[in-house]
Amino acid sequence: MRLICLILALFVLLRTELRAAPPVAQRVAEPSVSARPSDTQSILRSGDVFEMKISGVAPDVVSEFTNSQYTIGSEGMVKITYIGRVQAVGMTPAQLAEAIEAKFVAGKIFTNPTVVINVAAVPRFVSVSGGVRAPQRLQWLAEMTLSSAVGNCQGLSDFGSPKGVKLVRDGRILAVFNLKDIEKDPSRDVKLLPGDQVVVPGG
Repeated sequence: MRLICLILALFVLLRTELRAAPPVAQRVAEPSVSARPSDTQSILRSGDVFEMKISGVAPDVVSEFTNSQYTIGSEGMVKITYIGRVQAVGMTPAQLAEAIEAKFVAGKIFTNPTVVINVAAVPRFVSVSGGVRAPQRLQWLAEMTLSSAVGNCQGLSDFGSPKGVKLVRDGRILAVFNLKDIEKDPSRDVKLLPGDQVVVPGG
């Protein structure tokens, strides 16, 4: 009997100690941090202006590029010192920087250059020409559409035609529209991008 009582006492004591013991700390996994942020940069378009910084080259070369601005032409190319014309439209600034670095290395101009592209914060424009009452360059807005651009130019002129309105993007005719069709079905209206040209027949 005494043995049974002793066993019960030990059982109660062990149970009490287990309850009082602090819980084993669990290791919380730290959130992983990406080595490089995701590339959310905007796509370069004709008319964009940027500065280019270069490192990993001689100091006199660095100074040669300092405070220099480059403008992307209507054909989508930009002229860079030492390597000439480079395709820029359709790339992000990071992609253009990599392309320029590759050309420097391939041309054996620099061995290990690092290029950084900083796009200037300048207004972007859309041009509307032809058969509108006030042909002009309009400052681009994110919500700008084909019909709103024509409307901002005071609408069609006396000789302007709603048919055959051309949308030119990057030097190519992207599509041809009928403004009457857009008026009947607004879902056919398209948003414009910086550098777009709207050409209305009858100018």
